[in-house]
Amino acid sequence: MGVIDRVQRWMARGLVKAAALPIFPEWMRYSFSTPTFQALTKEGYKGNGAVFGCISALAFAFPEPPLLVWQESAGGQTPLRSHGLSKLLKRPNPQMGMAELLQYTIVYMAVGGNCYWYKVRSDAGRVVQLWPLHDGQITPVPGKTQLIDHYTLNTGEGVSVPIDAADVVHHKWMPDPMAPHKGLAPLLAVAREVDTDNEATRYLFSLLKNDAMPRLGLIVPPGVELTDDQFKRMKNQWNDEHGEEKRGGVAVLEGGLDIKTIATNLKDLEFNALRRVPEARISGAFRVPAIIAQLYVGLERSTLANYGEARMQFAEDTLVPLWSNVADEVTADLLPDFAGRDDEVVEFDLNRVVALQARLKERRSFALDGFKSYGMTRNEFRAAAELPPDADGDVYVMPLSMVQVPASIKSATGRKMHLSPATAKLMAVKDKRRDQAQIIEMQRAERRLVFGRMEADLERYFAELADRVVRRAREFGKALAPSPAPIGRGEAKDLPPADQLLTAADSAELGEILKRFTIELVNLSWGTWNAALGVEAAFDLNDPAVTELLADAGKRIKQISDTTLKAVQDLLQEGSDAGWSIDHLVRGDPATGTPGLRDIVLETYKGRAQTIARTELGNAQNKAAYHRFFGAGVTKVYVLDDGIGDEDEPCVAVNQSVKPIAWMKEHPLEHPNCTRAFAPEFE
Repeated sequence: MGVIDRVQRWMARGLVKAAALPIFPEWMRYSFSTPTFQALTKEGYKGNGAVFGCISALAFAFPEPPLLVWQESAGGQTPLRSHGLSKLLKRPNPQMGMAELLQYTIVYMAVGGNCYWYKVRSDAGRVVQLWPLHDGQITPVPGKTQLIDHYTLNTGEGVSVPIDAADVVHHKWMPDPMAPHKGLAPLLAVAREVDTDNEATRYLFSLLKNDAMPRLGLIVPPGVELTDDQFKRMKNQWNDEHGEEKRGGVAVLEGGLDIKTIATNLKDLEFNALRRVPEARISGAFRVPAIIAQLYVGLERSTLANYGEARMQFAEDTLVPLWSNVADEVTADLLPDFAGRDDEVVEFDLNRVVALQARLKERRSFALDGFKSYGMTRNEFRAAAELPPDADGDVYVMPLSMVQVPASIKSATGRKMHLSPATAKLMAVKDKRRDQAQIIEMQRAERRLVFGRMEADLERYFAELADRVVRRAREFGKALAPSPAPIGRGEAKDLPPADQLLTAADSAELGEILKRFTIELVNLSWGTWNAALGVEAAFDLNDPAVTELLADAGKRIKQISDTTLKAVQDLLQEGSDAGWSIDHLVRGDPATGTPGLRDIVLETYKGRAQTIARTELGNAQNKAAYHRFFGAGVTKVYVLDDGIGDEDEPCVAVNQSVKPIAWMKEHPLEHPNCTRAFAPEFE
């Protein structure tokens, strides 16, 4: 046997011996006499207004954020709403939703210190239901070598049923050092304060019931002795005339009687101060600000401002730790039942907590400053802002006006080498070209994003327009007087004029389509231009980059409509010369290869909708970019004109060149399918 084998066996024996040691003393495995859950509920939760106010605040606030399974990655967390455990938490059993389950959980923890989620399993062993139980229903049984060996369930019929520890998710308010297998309830820690507050309430009730005055004594004159009958008659007569509803009336004394106070009044007792101490300690034990629990000690100095601060304090100092504890228990004891992966956790979605939005806004503002200062990537900003990561977000967004010049580089040997000014400038130019190419590719990606939908809308428009034009032509034919004679060549009066087939309303509809997608693309590209220029300008429909573009769109619409109108006019002229009927006009002449009216409108030339969409979007984006660049003082632009299928000689000639910005205005595109795009050129 080798040395390593002997060491391993020696370590194994040590582990076995250690595992057999009873790490929990005998006294910890037996409960001390403590108030029962029923007593705490009756005297505290149901019998004391301060306790009920604190627990109510917890019960209404705790279920606010949903409890979900999340997948962790380097870029942040992503909620898994379709995960089996997320679905179970949303509907834990046939009679509860998630909010009710969480409400039971926090109430049971606050009253008894513990809440137990009992797992109901299917025949296959899968967890299919969760039921919340309290200390009066279930009891943890400590083990010798582990904190809890098993649980016992009280059926309510004097029978205890053992439950495997793996079938329970045990939530504790906080550990009890004297019984570490159970949680310690805040209500138990302030039991005396609760009793004091209850006694004060009972005293006040008794006092108000008895005339709201301290006890009085009727004093007879010296030397006068009353018989028992006289004593009883005097007492009853006083109660009849001045007790209950008759209190506050005028008292007429006879026979030398006098009245004297024999008990302390409320003012002398400082009754308000007497109530403040228990209320403050009760709210402190439950970690609920008194103003949130609507207790007198908090309301007497409440304002709108400190109420808002109290809500935030309550969320940050009490609810967040409770949410964290509950989520950790579910991750440890319930997620493994759903084959949880190492990158999965259960957490509350704190972005849904209204009281934390102010803090979240502060964090996002801080992160935004870092992002704008180019010190954070897009995904680092999103993680700091508690937003899900973006697939393409591991990039720094910097304006092209900023050039990064390295002070030194490392050689192949690892030695740091300082760069000459010429070398540093050359490297900076290479970096600038890379950044400009990224800006241009982002613009092209934005075009592609809008292009497909615009092409589909145009195809739909031309199909509907073709149907309308054919219908108008047939209606025109029906309106003509029937003539048995054949239509002679040149009798154009029997065919409708082109402007009755294509109307101004048709052009207006086309205009709405072009303008809608133009605005969408410019709005989408606005942030890219901001990044390129290093500015923060909000998209504005009144910006010259938009208004001049929309004004120019009217001319573009007329050009498209005129192209269609000219094709229809040519067809009408040909039909008139040949003496066609309306049906012949609609059908066309297959013998000569002449398309009919429907085909002419539907596709005046091949790929019409595609070409219009590509041309209009390219022109719109480049013209709007010109206005943004020119308005920012840019004098030169970098041109990329290297799209697939874009090998025209003029395009090849200007690709990867630097041009004056005036050239950009005159040459936004070279041809209908041109992919030309621009980036600002800074010295």
